[in-house]
Amino acid sequence: MENQVTNESRQRLMKTLGEYGCYFLSVVKVAEEITGKRIDAVEAFGRFRDKKYLDEEATMLNPDGILSELTGKKFSVHREAADYKTAKNEHEILLFANGKFQHFVLGNGKGEVVYDPLGKSNTVANGSLIAKRIFTPVA
Repeated sequence: MENQVTNESRQRLMKTLGEYGCYFLSVVKVAEEITGKRIDAVEAFGRFRDKKYLDEEATMLNPDGILSELTGKKFSVHREAADYKTAKNEHEILLFANGKFQHFVLGNGKGEVVYDPLGKSNTVANGSLIAKRIFTPVA
């Protein structure tokens, strides 16, 4: 049964996603590209929070489980250095840092930003790529 997000809780979830949800929103974007379908990120956030795949502040506890459930395909995830060469069958989420701030965005497989949950993040514009999260399909 789908999680039904009330209007009151939806606003709280949207606030949390806006402040802390960049990694989660980047994973949702990967799932949308894989499936070709739009995903209600707020509903998905509430559902995966209830399943303990992420916490109340959107810290990802099971990012590969989230992508696997959103797509219906099994994925693994691992952290790599900024200079990691992403394989054609992999999906990369980039981690940028600027001082004490960090921000996740979706990469194009070459370390370039193709989706930024904030639109034009200051952390991306004035920071540097420090790591990648690599999602790989599991056969």
